[in-house]
Amino acid sequence: MKREVRVYADLKPRYFRTGMWSHLLHRLSGVAITLFLLLHIWEITSVTRGGSAGFDRTMGSLASKVFVIGEWFLFLALTFHGINGVRLVLHDLGWGVRKQKALFWTVFGLSAALITVGSYFFVMRFLAYPWVKAH
Repeated sequence: MKREVRVYADLKPRYFRTGMWSHLLHRLSGVAITLFLLLHIWEITSVTRGGSAGFDRTMGSLASKVFVIGEWFLFLALTFHGINGVRLVLHDLGWGVRKQKALFWTVFGLSAALITVGSYFFVMRFLAYPWVKAH
């Protein structure tokens, strides 16, 4: 079956095929991981800014349900990015180039399975925090 090939950049998501979604999700997860890394560097360097008291203050402010949700999003990004990265390395080595669609859905399914299992631990941690901060 022949399909139309566009000679212009059409960035409407309704025209995206699996390759574009894979590319987009890989880039977005990479940006999310980079932003986390910058936040992590800021958090760790709080020791140099305020000593152990500054580090304790920073860690205290990060101990909340909001940051558990943030860690869960990091887990989502790392899981998909890592598994999809393996797929991309295999493509670079010439394996599975003709099966990109099937491999993308395999990556997506594997990521979903790992995320489902791993999310249990984030839910337990989220529920462990009190709803109201103790004084």
